[in-house]
Amino acid sequence: MFASVIATRASLPAKPLAFELFSNMFLAGTIIFGGGPVVIPLLRDYVVEPGWVSSRDFLIGLAVIQALPGPNFNFAVYLGALALKNTGLPLPIGGIVGFIGIFVPGLVLAFGIQSLWERLLTKSMVASALRGVNAIAIGMVFTAVYRLWEIGYVTPGSGRGRSLADEPWWVVVAVVAFSATAWFKIPAPVSIISGGVLGLCWYSIVGRHQF
Repeated sequence: MFASVIATRASLPAKPLAFELFSNMFLAGTIIFGGGPVVIPLLRDYVVEPGWVSSRDFLIGLAVIQALPGPNFNFAVYLGALALKNTGLPLPIGGIVGFIGIFVPGLVLAFGIQSLWERLLTKSMVASALRGVNAIAIGMVFTAVYRLWEIGYVTPGSGRGRSLADEPWWVVVAVVAFSATAWFKIPAPVSIISGGVLGLCWYSIVGRHQF
């Protein structure tokens, strides 16, 4: 399936946007490992860089998806709907294309090798290899967080986003949210909503003059 999508993508002289969206989501669903946060920067490269979704809309959707239960892969539904909204297709179509594209590779792998996988997990060499993969995955998660940090501050003068470190208040918000969740066991949705409240406080005092 992966080879077919790559070959079709390379051979079509004029690719419909719906197919480009599907192939990008399919590639993301095929090559990503290491947890939900890792897929976020890749999705940004696949939908924001081509100009299908604005950086602002991407970050708004990311904030919403982090406050809701479920995997980050669900973000593809939101992005798919936005990517195809100007093509004349109903919004749900874009969401369905994004959903199918990103989830099909994992579902095929899960059902295709599940019985074999259970046997492999009993092998000590496989277990050791998985521990190494897990260590790499953790590193990828930190990389993903850093990349999001570097584009998380959107203003009228920087539509593509700039580093949150440019505004000390956002550093304070990030540190407070992380500390509350990591050490004080505050539920993640509460921390996220609190971050939104702190953002509104900043806007009421300083931000309205910039926007």
